[in-house]
Amino acid sequence: MTASPSDNESKPDLTGIPSVFDIVFYSVTLTKRHASDIYGFIGYLLFPLILYFGIQGIPGILGDVAITAVNILFIVISCWAAAAISTLISLKAGKAHEKKQHDPRSISAHATSILGKLLFAVLLSALIQSAGYILLVVPGILATILLTFTFEEVVLRGHGPLSALAASKTRVQHQIFAIGWRLFSIAAAFIVVYATLSTAVFIVGAWITNIPVATLVTSTTPLWIDAVLTVVQLALIPPVIVAHTVLYLASSPEKE
Repeated sequence: MTASPSDNESKPDLTGIPSVFDIVFYSVTLTKRHASDIYGFIGYLLFPLILYFGIQGIPGILGDVAITAVNILFIVISCWAAAAISTLISLKAGKAHEKKQHDPRSISAHATSILGKLLFAVLLSALIQSAGYILLVVPGILATILLTFTFEEVVLRGHGPLSALAASKTRVQHQIFAIGWRLFSIAAAFIVVYATLSTAVFIVGAWITNIPVATLVTSTTPLWIDAVLTVVQLALIPPVIVAHTVLYLASSPEKE
């Protein structure tokens, strides 16, 4: 990809950790710039979501098994899509790669090739964090920060599950506060955006159905509102992944 002057002006210096505003702004910019590829990867999540809505009427144990299977499929495809997006962003945002063309098919193949060890690494990270939150909240928070880059260490550095955990800890431990507050601030920013959009959806739904908003929220939500909320979630997932990848790239003193 040949960078234009406007592209270069919008890129923060990834040799230092930018502010939360810069990370979020740059992530939204990257998401818009590469939306066709990014949302192409996310689009695969529509398959398990359609299946999920389709199996809602299956009764008994068979329905429970079907829902569990679809949930597992959703997690697998989510990890694959996130790996593809993270790889794409590392290539587009990294200054060493900005003049190269990148085939989405090769990025997809890379995401597929590391999917097994990525799922194992994510599972290990989740178990460690869960144990920290169950025992005491503070260890859980520290584990979340220290292990936050386990995903990128597998996807972008090729580490195995255990070495990815160690590599994330090594990268974060000397700048734990700088990364930690940015990590939670970025998450909070997108949670606020989602809460605002979902509230708007319920208000519109209440106006269309002539049902109070409180009733829509506390009772069984109509299927079409669930579908709209799902679309909102899918729209917000990519910039979150992009922001996390940008934070990872900026967390190293070396040029990515």
